[in-house]
Amino acid sequence: MISKIDIANFGLYKDYSWNQSVGSAETFRKLNIIYGRNYSGKTTLSRIFKCIEDQSMHRHYGDSSFSITLHDGTVVTSQNLNTDYNFRVYNTDFVRENLSWLHNDDGTIKPFTILGAKNVEIERRIEEIIQSLGSVENSQGILYSLSEKQKEVDAAKITYDRKSTDLESKLKKRANDNIKVNPHFFVSSNQKKQYNISDIKSEIEIVKNELSNFILSDTEVDSLKAILNDSPLVNIELLREVKPNFANYYELTKVLLQKNIKPSVAIVALLEDHLLQEWVRQGIDKHREKRENCAFCGGAISPDLWKKLDEHFSKESEELREELNRKIQELKTAKIKLTEFLNLRKEQFYSSIQVQYESAYENWQVVVENYEKSLDDLINNLELRQDDIFKIIEVPNVIDYSEDVLGAITEFNRIINLNNDKTSSLAADQNEARTALRQSHIADYLSDINYNSLCKEIEDDFYSYSEEVKLLPPLRSEVDTLLTEKESLEAQAKDESKGAELVNQHLSHFFGHRDLRLVSVDEELGVKFKIQRNGLNATNLSEGESSLISFCYFIARIEDELQDELKHNKLIIYIDDPMSSLDSNHIFFMFSLIEAVIAEQKKYAQLFISTHNLEFLKYLRKLTIPKKSKKEDFLHLLIERKSQDNTIIRLAPDYLNKYITEFNYLFDQIYKCQTADDDTISYEYQYNFANNMRKFLEAYLFYKYPNHKLSNNQRIKKYFNNDSVTVTLLNRVTNEFSHLEDKFDRSLNPIDIPEIRQIADLVLGKIRNEEPDQYDALLESIGKEPIGRVKLEVTAQ
Repeated sequence: MISKIDIANFGLYKDYSWNQSVGSAETFRKLNIIYGRNYSGKTTLSRIFKCIEDQSMHRHYGDSSFSITLHDGTVVTSQNLNTDYNFRVYNTDFVRENLSWLHNDDGTIKPFTILGAKNVEIERRIEEIIQSLGSVENSQGILYSLSEKQKEVDAAKITYDRKSTDLESKLKKRANDNIKVNPHFFVSSNQKKQYNISDIKSEIEIVKNELSNFILSDTEVDSLKAILNDSPLVNIELLREVKPNFANYYELTKVLLQKNIKPSVAIVALLEDHLLQEWVRQGIDKHREKRENCAFCGGAISPDLWKKLDEHFSKESEELREELNRKIQELKTAKIKLTEFLNLRKEQFYSSIQVQYESAYENWQVVVENYEKSLDDLINNLELRQDDIFKIIEVPNVIDYSEDVLGAITEFNRIINLNNDKTSSLAADQNEARTALRQSHIADYLSDINYNSLCKEIEDDFYSYSEEVKLLPPLRSEVDTLLTEKESLEAQAKDESKGAELVNQHLSHFFGHRDLRLVSVDEELGVKFKIQRNGLNATNLSEGESSLISFCYFIARIEDELQDELKHNKLIIYIDDPMSSLDSNHIFFMFSLIEAVIAEQKKYAQLFISTHNLEFLKYLRKLTIPKKSKKEDFLHLLIERKSQDNTIIRLAPDYLNKYITEFNYLFDQIYKCQTADDDTISYEYQYNFANNMRKFLEAYLFYKYPNHKLSNNQRIKKYFNNDSVTVTLLNRVTNEFSHLEDKFDRSLNPIDIPEIRQIADLVLGKIRNEEPDQYDALLESIGKEPIGRVKLEVTAQ
């Protein structure tokens, strides 16, 4: 709200200071009533407010200077008219600018000027919007900028779409021409009938970040393809898991090698030469009962020789030899059985397990070789004992590979079980193999086409496109806003019949003018009107009628803003002297319109009303005060012209500020002379007492005795029952001290204070006794408590 105003230079105002004229402690209130005579400066003050409303200085006051201080300390000056408040001013300028059509000879209202400068402003704004929008054809304005930006967006999208579509086409072709038709990559099933672009995209998401991890070597590819070529195989029987009896072989061999035997009669030469001994032993088999002569030397073989040989090669040695031979054969048989134990073939296993089989078979061969080697060590030692049957042989340190043989057999059984289980999981394994081959193929293809680089390019293109697209909505929004505003303004221009109807309603409801109306001439367009009186075109409007229509139009203009919950608290209204050429009835209805639409609703930030009409001023005192405290929300001011070019604004005097009529004011002055102390009477009331008393008695007694044949003195005598003392005293005051034409020297010696108090008691006491109800009402009108019906004896002393 506005707190104060200082005017350095504006029309009638020169070097005006609020603090000096009104007081630094005083400020404008929410409701401000301003009284001033004609040509005192009321309209000039309203034009300062109009400058702020128009955001430009008045054409007649270009070099003027003023400052308005708001309640928050903000200052609005003639150099900076910006403010958050919305000013709405009704004055003669408003009528001239907005309602010049009131004076057209034919009473017509032109399109777009039906509501005056408002529509001129609408037309100007529409033209501004058209200029701002521009056109593509003329290569200017926001529409052209939007068109060019749309071209840039379209070009960016074309680039993005081309690369994206090209990549999509490549992937689609790969899915259709390579993957879908290759059984190593895809086989149709009940669960999945086709392989399409969506499938390849899904698998690309899996492999794209680690292509090298998915690309298979040729060996891996062959292995997986072999899995795909597998058919269900017959289960393989498990091997008998038995541990070879090498420990037993070793113990028995040990016994045989260390068994101690001797010949009955040893032939020393043979004992000393085991080769010779073995040669002789073998010769016995070739000569006994076969030859009589030695096959080697031809000499005859004597019986004694056979006897010696039999005594040397005893039965015990032959039995040991036979035992050794049996053990040797047993160990050789064990070797053969171990060699023949494994009868598995690689082809019995699934391709995915064949590698494990081969590894196990290689291990088996090593283990069997080691085991046979240990058996051979035992056999060799046994054969040595055979060759030198009488010689004890130390047991060799031979490694037992029996556990290794059992472990190898166990490993074969593990592989056999795995292979047998593979029959039930073959479909799943082949599916995994096919997936691995397919993803390897995809990864290899993505690597060939530099897929990740292409995606980065497409991503960059999309980002560029997206950034360009972001620039479109602000432009479109701006265009839409302007187009919406243009449509709204055009609609306002075409829908002003509603505004005219509202004017008609106010004329009819508040002023009873059903004969004056704004009537639509062009029903189709609804933008052209005439002023009619009683159905006929009104060609000559009186000043009063023009004032009524003008003010109704102003009220209609601001009603929407008063109802707007977001705007009304920012609305400052200034109504300057709307009473031009109006009679008493219209003055009351003007007040009623202001009260009903503005004051009673209390939906405004601040209200200023200025007038020269005392009757209207009286009504304004009855306006709804915004808050309970009148002191806080109501201010009564007076505009006073001191000289030809010097006008001031000051607080209104009591007779305007406090009292509805002068009669109440005079009563207050006399009442204070009755109740105030001597110093107060002397300082404020003594000089004017006689004049105030004369005017009060004239008004009161004329109301009491409204007979024009009676003089004022006669009315005094009649009212005071011809009390000569009282009448003489009152006549002296009302005549001698209130009229100084021929007794000028009396003004130098005013009435004594005791006499003033005596006369006040006399008059007010009489009223109190005679008219107690009226007396109480007069007390209430000056803010005093009524004292009731108490009869007082009042006499002149």
